[in-house]
Amino acid sequence: MTPAPATKPAASYAFDHAWFTLPAGFPLGDCHALAVDQRDHVFLLQQNGNDKHPAVLEFDPSGRYVNGWGHRFARGAHGLCYDKRDGQEFLYIVDYEQQAAVVKCTLDGKELLALPKPVHAAYPNGNGYRPTDVAVAPNGDIYVTDGYGASLIHRYDAAGRLQQTIGWKGNGPGQFECPHGICIDTRGAEPVLLVADRANIRVQVLSLSGEHRRTITSKGLRYPCTVRVQGDATIIPDLFGAVLVWDREYNHVATIGAHPDMRPGEWPKHVAGYPSVPREDRIDGRFISPHGIARDSKGNIYVGEWLRDGGRLTKLTPR
Repeated sequence: MTPAPATKPAASYAFDHAWFTLPAGFPLGDCHALAVDQRDHVFLLQQNGNDKHPAVLEFDPSGRYVNGWGHRFARGAHGLCYDKRDGQEFLYIVDYEQQAAVVKCTLDGKELLALPKPVHAAYPNGNGYRPTDVAVAPNGDIYVTDGYGASLIHRYDAAGRLQQTIGWKGNGPGQFECPHGICIDTRGAEPVLLVADRANIRVQVLSLSGEHRRTITSKGLRYPCTVRVQGDATIIPDLFGAVLVWDREYNHVATIGAHPDMRPGEWPKHVAGYPSVPREDRIDGRFISPHGIARDSKGNIYVGEWLRDGGRLTKLTPR
């Protein structure tokens, strides 16, 4: 579970693309996912293609780099989830490439649990599983989206035993076309799953046992990567050049940094170099490819972009 900030979502934010600081010469790869712990330390999961550099980077509340680990995830790092349980804090890492793994770690990188690959008819000969994101429910159950594989959601118990497979590939209620991201929303009468059903350009709301509750379309969605809930804010990094802010009832509050040349569901081939836009062509205050997102206890939002010429990290401060 994530610390809940007291602030409500703002409609306007100030951009700071230089807030995160790294040691001189330290390479920044594709920024895939972010999480915030109870100290407001920000954790970045980056994919740099080189296991000589850490995949998990930790920054203190001033944006200063303080630690790095997880070198073995450097090639397939993709999803990241923070969970606090019984006074202890954990990170869950999703690697879709070499290990096709979901691993539970301490905040300093000690690996505690690795989930087994799911057994399902969608994986002939045990192949095709490529997980993208993970969420942990109040009872400790772990939900993994197979966004790049069979478009399924797998539920494990806290000990890592597979309990259930949810959904199927398609565009009907409770079906998915690249369920790229997931989180647990505990703010209502019952906890629910929020699934970024990316290629269907929607967010689906499911019960924790997988029953379809609601489908959310429009509301600024272009190609949603994941969903996170913190306090009264529901925040979405949208791969097609925007960050979305909804309130706790999923009403659209703001679209931040929207790239004017990208449209819902249409891969931006007309945006020169996308997503490898050179650093000198990146415009302050305009997003290109938001992929990961997190919010701290003060209402600041942190965004990581998937940019092949080195990622970009941004702090958004409410104003």
